[in-house]
Amino acid sequence: MEEGSLPEGTQQAVTTFRESIAQFSCKLEPPTSPVPVLRRSSRRPVPRRSYTELEDTTPKEPLEKKRLFRKLDHGLDQKKVFLRRSPASPPKKKLKRGLAPPETYAHLHLLPDYLQLHLDIVFCGINPGQKSAEIGHHFGHPTNHFWTGLHAGGLTSSKLPPTEDFTLPELYNIGLTNLVDRPTAEQSELSEAEMRTAVPAFLAKIARYRPRIVCFVGLSIAGTVQHCAVPRKHRTAKVMPGLMSFKLVYPKQEDTKNVDPISETLFFAMPSTSARVTQYQANEKVEIFADLKRCLCQVKTSSLDCSSMVAIDPKLFSVDKL
Repeated sequence: MEEGSLPEGTQQAVTTFRESIAQFSCKLEPPTSPVPVLRRSSRRPVPRRSYTELEDTTPKEPLEKKRLFRKLDHGLDQKKVFLRRSPASPPKKKLKRGLAPPETYAHLHLLPDYLQLHLDIVFCGINPGQKSAEIGHHFGHPTNHFWTGLHAGGLTSSKLPPTEDFTLPELYNIGLTNLVDRPTAEQSELSEAEMRTAVPAFLAKIARYRPRIVCFVGLSIAGTVQHCAVPRKHRTAKVMPGLMSFKLVYPKQEDTKNVDPISETLFFAMPSTSARVTQYQANEKVEIFADLKRCLCQVKTSSLDCSSMVAIDPKLFSVDKL
């Protein structure tokens, strides 16, 4: 159908539609400026360097290799895969506390000594721990290995709780004491001078009660007592668990009717029974308790040769300091 043959209303609608479209139409015009032509640079080309030349030739530290075995899905044998990893950093050590003045733990109570004449063994700790002072009993921390080692080593017939520490002298002829009376949370809160100052009074206490063996619960306390009581030429360079090289020798009594059954006191060293001491595991500490019992049996049967030990005169320590 031609445009002129359309009805008048339709013709007007077509004209209106064309006018509305015309306003959106655009006319493409040729660019006014020519398109730039890319040219090759006139500079000389830089030769490429090989990968081996770029590789760092400085020597590197060998890294730790870890073998991993991976089984392939298609049924082949296991292949060894080597992966490199940097060496693990050492674990961070817990910082020790500094010296604590007496007023820091003044709210805690002192622990009593459980001593009597002619005990078989007297265990001497460095000083009461915070937990022990809070509950009022020796070696009171639940992770401490003392009561377990005492029983497993054969020195008690059953494992005692810390609350029954006062029964040791009567039931097992074993005593408890400390070098320093005041409690602290850690040994590092005591100064070396404070521990050395307490040695004369401690040895005077031992000379008064005359036990067969004194066992130091802590190698550091054994070294402190040795430093104060033994001449320099007779000291051992490093204190190890076991019998020490000195003893207290008591003078012979003139009264033959009342002869003292114990004429000398030996000293034994063991590591601290605290769970914080990881150089010796719990089973190793039990073996040291068992070794202590064997020494006690030899002392009772007079089968232990102590002639090479350095004899310490107890008169050098004043009993008035008790």
